[in-house]
Amino acid sequence: RLVTVTTAQLNSIYSIAGINPIAVGVLGSAASRYVSNDSSLGDGINTGGFRFNSPTVVNENTHIAKFDFNINDKQTLFFRGNYQSDVNKDVSAFPDTPATGLWSHPYGFAVGHIWTINNNMVNNFRYGLTRQAFSTQGDSSANNISFRFVYSPLLFSRTLSRVTPIQNFTDDLTWIKGNHTIQIGGNVRIIRNKREDLSGAFDTAVTNPSFYQASGRILDQAVTAAGYTVPSSQRTTIQNAASALIGRFSDYSGNFTFDIDGSILPPGTSTNRNFATEEYDVYGQDIWKPFSNLTLTLGLRYGLSRPVYEQNGFQVVPTERLGDFFDRRVASAARGIPLNDLIDFELAGPKNKGQGFYSMDRNNFQPRVAAAWSPNFDNRFLKALFGKQNDSVIRGGFAITNDYFGQQLAVSFDGLSTIGFTSQTAISANTYNITTNLAPRFTGFGQNVRSLPGIPAPVQRFSTEVSPGCLNGSEECPQRIESSLDGTIISPTNYSWNVSYGRQLPKGMYFEATYTGRKARNLLAARDVNALNNLVDPRSGVDWYTAAGILHDLRARNTPVSAVGPIPYFENLFPGIAGTFGGGTTNSTQEVYRLVARDGFDILDWTFVQLLIDDLGTVPNLFFHPQYAAFSSFSSVAKSDYHGGAFSLRQRLGETLSYDLNYTFSKSLDNASGLQTGASYGSQFILNPLRPNDNYAASDFDIRHVVNANFLFQLPLGKGRKFLSDLNPIADIFLGGWQLNGIYRWNSGLPLSTPFDAAQWATNWNVQSNGTRIKNVDAKAVRSTQNLFKDPAVAFASFRNARPGETGERNTLRLPGYSALDLGLGKSFRMPWSEEHKLQLRFEVFNVLNYQHFEAGNISRASFGLPQDPELSVVNPEFGKIFNGIQGDPRFVQFGLRYSF
Repeated sequence: RLVTVTTAQLNSIYSIAGINPIAVGVLGSAASRYVSNDSSLGDGINTGGFRFNSPTVVNENTHIAKFDFNINDKQTLFFRGNYQSDVNKDVSAFPDTPATGLWSHPYGFAVGHIWTINNNMVNNFRYGLTRQAFSTQGDSSANNISFRFVYSPLLFSRTLSRVTPIQNFTDDLTWIKGNHTIQIGGNVRIIRNKREDLSGAFDTAVTNPSFYQASGRILDQAVTAAGYTVPSSQRTTIQNAASALIGRFSDYSGNFTFDIDGSILPPGTSTNRNFATEEYDVYGQDIWKPFSNLTLTLGLRYGLSRPVYEQNGFQVVPTERLGDFFDRRVASAARGIPLNDLIDFELAGPKNKGQGFYSMDRNNFQPRVAAAWSPNFDNRFLKALFGKQNDSVIRGGFAITNDYFGQQLAVSFDGLSTIGFTSQTAISANTYNITTNLAPRFTGFGQNVRSLPGIPAPVQRFSTEVSPGCLNGSEECPQRIESSLDGTIISPTNYSWNVSYGRQLPKGMYFEATYTGRKARNLLAARDVNALNNLVDPRSGVDWYTAAGILHDLRARNTPVSAVGPIPYFENLFPGIAGTFGGGTTNSTQEVYRLVARDGFDILDWTFVQLLIDDLGTVPNLFFHPQYAAFSSFSSVAKSDYHGGAFSLRQRLGETLSYDLNYTFSKSLDNASGLQTGASYGSQFILNPLRPNDNYAASDFDIRHVVNANFLFQLPLGKGRKFLSDLNPIADIFLGGWQLNGIYRWNSGLPLSTPFDAAQWATNWNVQSNGTRIKNVDAKAVRSTQNLFKDPAVAFASFRNARPGETGERNTLRLPGYSALDLGLGKSFRMPWSEEHKLQLRFEVFNVLNYQHFEAGNISRASFGLPQDPELSVVNPEFGKIFNGIQGDPRFVQFGLRYSF
């Protein structure tokens, strides 16, 4: 039932905090200027989406130069150069706000010298310089002030400029000796990355419901206390609207930058960095043909990459490598002792004569072996199966390779770490309430965030301050959420192998079947090195996940608080806390259970429960580290496995028709699919580092089935063709020489994780877990409703919230697949004045069938979030409506005219 409340009633409900008339005016103005026209966004009650056409302009200019010079009959020189100047105008937040943009102006050139030393020996030397350069234009040079989940006046995109010159020297010597082809060579790369970044130059202030005490529950509980019935599925709807109308900053931070000498830079000053590294490779290879139908390739490459460093000394690292710190913390928790040693930082890099971001990895030996065999059997059956020599070929190979890394990690660490040359002071979650500790009021978008309470004058620091009261448990520690870099990372190692069989068939047909496997280890992923302790009770041997899981099951059975007997874990680690949160409990177990019980406080946010009892046990800080509630760090902890089979059929029927038909069935699994360029808590984040294999599932990019085909058909009309070969020249211009070509692709859909806990954090303080199915779910896109589920109510009730320690189900659902057919029709004309002059006409249609496959892009609390106890709640009207776009492009047509001479 829809309930409407007036401003006066809201002021009565939130009598102390009150409704902010300035905020109401801003929201009212936005609602009148940008009238909601998209129900796929927002909560469908208080908020909705506003969709408009944002013009995008693309200007692309490319200049290419090529020169070749023969010094003599044995030596040649060449030069290749390219310069681009591309300007793209991108989207804006609203029709009347500035548009973002991209200016890309890279250039590159290569110089080569080829020397034929003698008939058996050739040396090839090349030097290249590739200079990537771009500037992304932001839409704001002011503080980021917004109303979370309701309204943001701008995209608050910041300007970034980057210049990355890469110099590359290569030299390869090929020596043919008998049936051996020996190759040796080397490769040197000199890489620089100069950046000017404004992303950390401005402050942030948000009316954030999740940052209020009790993770925002105090906002909807006030409505309940006023006599209104609030279904659990509508709690987040009320929290979002109330926090915006109250108009107080529950979440804000000041961002500061320092110069190399430690002096504070003015607001709006860009962060300038110049990262550098050098990479060295040498290799040797022998291609040996012991028989005419057998070729063996044996090779070894060695690579050495210098750890990335900042040339001017803007570089700090933790004094203890975070991987070592994490291992010590896990081992200590397993003994029942929280390890709360503080993490300090120090100046690093060559300029400061300190340690690097990570150590040099010197063990990058990369062997490889391959074989190609063309069978030539005398046996009649085998000869019929494999054909004569060169009719079929069997190939196989194995290689170990290492990935280069470091540039992006250093950039991410520099941009996200608040230690050393940047400083961020942020208000911790749960700081403010709506009665006794009010957050500061919104007064306008030009508000000075640095003057708000809790933002002290910036001081350059190489540690995160922790007060003595936090360490001894006499005061609550701030729940800081930050990022860093693990110095124990090493080069990722990839093991690849493949085997294929190809066979020539009659009439120009060729068939090939291939199996490819790949195993990668020590891949880079982010993990929380300060993940909340899964503390073990040394007396009972039970850990937090198990003990809290028992409470979870008691709650699910609606067990009354008074009926819960002692559980050794809570009695041993939390003696004497009965009555701490109110009367009516007789043992420690009941007191902790009272926080989660439905006849108690009914809190299903397990990490918040850990926070509430953190300092009430045998020692302070049992679960939370005193410095950081979440501390994401890139580490060499990810893995992946890939297996794929491919089948190809090709045929060339003279000059009339040629076609390729390919099918691939594959499976890619990993425990993190993100890239180094992603956010520290993004898709490459392993939610529970204590149980990283809980994340092991289908990769985010896993596509099980792919079919693609292409053809080229010379229409048999006109001079020299089968039909109308005696056409006169005028008629042949219009009817003869046409060529039809096409490309078709179909693939199954990408994976999708189950809906996430919208207002609970079961395992990690910063990242919410996914839900778990309690029964099978029919997930298949419904075009009429743009919904993932045929029956959203049934699907909604098929999930439960995550238990303590759970990651939830990752990538178990599937999004819609994709298909497209592109066709082209073209003809070339020889000019009558010269055979070397041609005019080509092309007519091309992309996505001929104009079939538009949904694309998931509307992942929000309303569309894909699980409230507390979804199996007992009423479904949100927007649940499952995750589609707000299409894959690929609608049908479009283009014409082309080309004159070549």
